[in-house]
Parts: sequence; C-alpha cells; structure tokens
Amino acid sequence: MEIIDPQTASEAATNVSPAASAPQPEAVKPDNFLAWAIVSTILCCLPFGIVAIVYASQVDSYWFAGDHEAARRSAKNARTWTWVSVGVAAFCWLVYLLFVFVFAAAVSLPLFDL
Repeated sequence: MEIIDPQTASEAATNVSPAASAPQPEAVKPDNFLAWAIVSTILCCLPFGIVAIVYASQVDSYWFAGDHEAARRSAKNARTWTWVSVGVAAFCWLVYLLFVFVFAAAVSLPLFDL
C-alpha cells in the first residue's frame, strides 16, 4: 500500500526541507589578542609588538563588518606577531646574558702569570 502526500506541487515548492531550516550555530568572535600585543610591545620588542597591535585592532572592525574570515586571519596574525615579539626579546636577552657572563669570565681570568 502506497501513502500519497496530499500537498500540491506549489505547497511542496514553498516548504523548505527540515535540514535547510535548522538554525545555524552562531559564529564565535575570535580573541583579538590586543592586551597581549600591548604587553609584548611594552615589555618585549617594540617593532614587532606594534605590528601585533595593528592586527589586533583590525579583528573587531572586520568581525562587526561581517567579514569573519578576515577577522580570523587578523587574530591569527596578531597572535603570531605577539609571539614573534616575545621570541625576539627572549633571544636578545639570552644573547645579552651570554655576553655578560663571557665578559665577566674573561675579566676574572688572569692574563699573565707572574
């Protein structure tokens, strides 16, 4: 026995399938890393921190303009440049401390045994 749907063709065309009418999940705004970018600029490496601040300030603008992909790219770039700033500062401090200890060891050694 076959069950026939009583909808006419026009009614079937106006109805949307249940899968298409399901509400889409709300997109989550990415973190803009602005606070971290500012801290890395002040405490770490100024040039790379400024680049991080520029990218971090673009995240909210892109997000509220509706360009979610650009907001995600800017957030990723802000995070990357923040870590670059921290990494460069850590490397510079490491080299500085290495030079200080090497210089201190060189000065403490006697040049000539008399």
